[in-house]
Amino acid sequence: MYPKEYFLERFKAEETDELLRRYATADLADEAKEAILSLLQARGVERSKLQSLVLQARKAAYRETKGTSECDFCGSSARFSAILDEGQRFCSKTCLRNARLLEVSEEIPKETVFQHACEIKESPCPLCNKSTSKTEVRHYYRVYSVGILTSWTKKRHICCLSCGRKMNFWSLVFCTLFGWWGVPWGLIITPAQIIANIAEMFKPRSESAPSEDLILAARLDLAANLYKGHKSW
Repeated sequence: MYPKEYFLERFKAEETDELLRRYATADLADEAKEAILSLLQARGVERSKLQSLVLQARKAAYRETKGTSECDFCGSSARFSAILDEGQRFCSKTCLRNARLLEVSEEIPKETVFQHACEIKESPCPLCNKSTSKTEVRHYYRVYSVGILTSWTKKRHICCLSCGRKMNFWSLVFCTLFGWWGVPWGLIITPAQIIANIAEMFKPRSESAPSEDLILAARLDLAANLYKGHKSW
């Protein structure tokens, strides 16, 4: 375990917003948090205002851009027909909306989010309405190429294992049929997307605790209910 002095030296050059985001990290060592608190107080941050500033910094992190042609929410290709908003790039209006909902979800207690994730996990599959396996977030991957244009996506469904595997199988078929026909990216991305679908089909999953992806989905769901009817995104 490193002493407080180590973290003081490590973090002293960081911006205040970055220090605030670090301070909010649950798995940060106590010595690191003490060092960050000392640095913040030296910069004039009052302890009484700390939690409010931490919340603002965490919300601001959702407005940062990757500075690439990929979606700033899901990481899919957003080179063509991108949705632009406040300097960020998204592959769809859904991703833009989800990014803004994540910002809203910072106001929801973690205990509430976890409880909602557990309720989703124990519910019947929303696709087949069966309870043969636990409901979870299942990802599927697709790529489409024509000429010099290649577009690839990573999508998710909340469903049972059987429905998830069906989605991966048909996505694998889609990639095999339509992924190769772009130079050079179709030849590079297609094998990766095929492998990703196969890996997702046989990925081991916990039957008890919700995955991080399901907790994320629960955050989005609660935030959407909280801001139902919001028209700006």
